[in-house]
Amino acid sequence: MQAGPSAESTTPAVPHLSPQDSVDFLLHPSEIAKGRRAAENYLSSFRTEESRRAAEEMLETLATVISGGKCDSVEFPWQQIRPYHGAAALTILKERGAPARIETLRCRKNSSRSFRAVPTSYPPREVQKIRSTLTRVIEECSQLGFLRGETVSREVQRLPGLESKRTARTAPRTPPRNRLLADGELRALIAASASDGTAQGCRDAVFFALVYRGLRIAEIVGLTIESVRFSNKSGVCTIATSPGSGGGRGRRIELTNDELICLEDWLDHRGDGAGPLLSSTGKNGKPEGKRLTTAMMVTICEERARQAEVAPFTPTDLSRSADALTEHRKSTRRTPARESEDFHTAAERILFEEDDSPSLESEMIRFPFLGLGI
Repeated sequence: MQAGPSAESTTPAVPHLSPQDSVDFLLHPSEIAKGRRAAENYLSSFRTEESRRAAEEMLETLATVISGGKCDSVEFPWQQIRPYHGAAALTILKERGAPARIETLRCRKNSSRSFRAVPTSYPPREVQKIRSTLTRVIEECSQLGFLRGETVSREVQRLPGLESKRTARTAPRTPPRNRLLADGELRALIAASASDGTAQGCRDAVFFALVYRGLRIAEIVGLTIESVRFSNKSGVCTIATSPGSGGGRGRRIELTNDELICLEDWLDHRGDGAGPLLSSTGKNGKPEGKRLTTAMMVTICEERARQAEVAPFTPTDLSRSADALTEHRKSTRRTPARESEDFHTAAERILFEEDDSPSLESEMIRFPFLGLGI
């Protein structure tokens, strides 16, 4: 029996992203259809063709940035965007050379498109318009019922540009108890810190990168310059923690190229003198060589959470999240043969709980937080 007109209203709510999964977006056909409907509803609200084309161009820009050129303005799951996705996308748009990189991605996706002359940077007013466009299309997703639960609704309320400056400054941001940070949230914090460009930003990027690699706060505070080991033979940089006071063995973690770049940027500011690897900075912004205190780390968490549009969290939450990420990565390790056999179905099972047989036409996107490059 064919579904009636109300069938669409009874479709399952958008599945939430797993807190420990590294996938930010999944281009599942059913989710693409929801995103298309939200985008089309938003575009249909414009009275003139000129204003509609301008809005579609801004959606196209956002979709290109977030999907790396895989999606266009109406073929993207807008309902899966979270505040930290929006904040990172707007950071990319503010970078010098962003218009040319975006135009290159569009030409790569559409071979019939000719490269157009673009400005070196987007003017601030243009970025503000794109910010408003993102807010409007997410609001449309909310009105259509594509967002799951009150928690996600509160997250959407924090999307860049949706709350007034006065509200943003005065509204309390109390961290929920026993919070686990998602994989994407940690990567967003790394990127937000790195985009700062200051010594503090470089240090904080390394701080969150080490959490992302599975180190607890106590282990990070105990690191020294001697903890950094670089192998000229393999070209791999590892961080070695000290043995615990209870007799536990230390650990070694390998850094990726992006994380190594963050570390090198910080060491350029810090120097190679003895002392803690991550140190405090003075009022002039220069490293002081003192260990990070609990109060300093609380301030780091608060400031970077605001900058990256990540929900509030505490240093204790970071340690808990590091343990959870480590356990998750251990549990999901597979042999190459098995991984190639069921990679898609396993990932889609996590992201789409209500779908027992997801389509293999899906494609997974991990937003390029670390390098903010597209």
